[in-house]
Amino acid sequence: MLTELYIRNYLFVKEERISFKSGMTIISGETGAGKSVLVGAIALIFGDKSIDPEPFDPAQPIYLEASFNPAENSELRTYLTNEGYDNIDELVLAREHNLSGRSQYFLNGRKIALSFMRELKPLIIDFHHQRDQQKLLGSSYQLELLDSYGDIGDLRERFADSYRTLRSMLHRLHELKRQDESDRQLRELYQYQFEELDKAKLQPDEDKLLQAEFDLLSHSQEIRELAVNAIGELTEEDGNLYDRLRYLISRMSSFGQIEPKFRKTCEALGEAQLAITEAVAQLDEIGSKLSQDPSRLDTIQTRLDLINGLIYKHKVKNITELNELFALRQRQLDAMDDNQNLIKELEESSSKAFTTILSLADELSEQRIRTAAKLSKALLAQVRELSIPKAELQIQIDKKQFDKNIMQSSLAAMDETGQDSIELLFSANPGAAVKPLASVASGGELSRVLLAIKKVLSERIPCRLIILDEIDSGIGGKTAEQVASYISQLGQRHRVLCITHLAQLAVAADSHIAIEKFTENKKTLVKIIKLADEDRQREVARMLSGSITELSLLHAKELIEKRGNK
Repeated sequence: MLTELYIRNYLFVKEERISFKSGMTIISGETGAGKSVLVGAIALIFGDKSIDPEPFDPAQPIYLEASFNPAENSELRTYLTNEGYDNIDELVLAREHNLSGRSQYFLNGRKIALSFMRELKPLIIDFHHQRDQQKLLGSSYQLELLDSYGDIGDLRERFADSYRTLRSMLHRLHELKRQDESDRQLRELYQYQFEELDKAKLQPDEDKLLQAEFDLLSHSQEIRELAVNAIGELTEEDGNLYDRLRYLISRMSSFGQIEPKFRKTCEALGEAQLAITEAVAQLDEIGSKLSQDPSRLDTIQTRLDLINGLIYKHKVKNITELNELFALRQRQLDAMDDNQNLIKELEESSSKAFTTILSLADELSEQRIRTAAKLSKALLAQVRELSIPKAELQIQIDKKQFDKNIMQSSLAAMDETGQDSIELLFSANPGAAVKPLASVASGGELSRVLLAIKKVLSERIPCRLIILDEIDSGIGGKTAEQVASYISQLGQRHRVLCITHLAQLAVAADSHIAIEKFTENKKTLVKIIKLADEDRQREVARMLSGSITELSLLHAKELIEKRGNK
């Protein structure tokens, strides 16, 4: 999978380029030599936040590059194709960390986002650190392993999505009910105001029109008398204006031949007669249109009192603002009704969603119970191969107890992983009862259980780069030889990069890299060396005794030859 790693200006490395063969590669070196520089460089390429990108020369950027062969990983090839990277024979991933502290990421020379790099990571690399021993003791990690082995990931994600959706739905329902409770205190007031204004049936400018009519009717007697008197003086009484004008026109007309200007005067007086006729018609209309109903004035007064009372009561200025208030109350009441309808809908939806969740949780539990039996059997076989021949191992699945008729308590008992708790039970000694792994396993036993897990899971995934960072903690002797064989077998399917202090692992490797630290011009540097033949023998001798002696060289030679004959 990993074919080449290039490091420039990182930690104690000026510049190094190293190629990798298939199988198992061992990285060794004295304590403090900087063995983790290779692993750290790979982790940084994939955007690991736990490692600071420290430059060798602060005046220069860091550049890290790893080349992979995607042909061995169908899952990776499919992902790349879906992302628009077709027919890639070599996958080159790189990171440049500049002087300002910013990083850029590249795929075959094209800039990509950090998020994309992190999505690629689980498809390419399986990191295993010494601290994973503590993770193994946790129930959540054990559950992830179980679900991964049983290919339950899709079902688990469906449950998690449904669980999150229901929790969100219930949170929304709680907020709506709280709002509805608050609305109850206002609903009665708003409903009363709405009905009061609705009953009033107020029309635009109604108050102005009524006030004008009221003023007119209040003076109807005077207006009617004035109109009658005016009509009398204009046309009906003796010596009325209309008759006098007619007399004048008649007299002037008889002298029109003598004085032509009388003609124009007669025309003007004739127009005055027409004006009087129109005025009389208007006066007659004024008198006739005045209501003869004596109760009309009371009706108008009552209506005006209602309108003015509403204006005063609701602290507004006019009918326009009253109608705006009416429309507002209608919207508010509609919103309250919508809120109540939504509450009913959410209650129905959440009930259905809860039924679905219970069903998915039970399905998860059933699959986990079946998977636990298979995984415990597979793990036990592998653990017994690793120098714990009398080991016993069980995976205990317990369904959490809760009343399924009560939604809130059920959800509180569950989480996004379902309704199950898991415990990995272990015994290394014959006759001893299995107990939780955390209480009975030594560091060396934990390392071997982890290795067994890696082996079992690795058989179910495409080729990966498996990085083992001092997984050999707490083992030695014959056990170390068996662990070495075990990791070597792992390397037959995957590319394995293993940091170790054990000579037994070193001689089992397909290739061996040594890390040496030295000083040049008062500055610490690291040299990365691919070992072969005598150099490898000398490094194994150092790993055996801490120093290179004739005896350790002889012992190293025997180990290498013994391994080569297997």
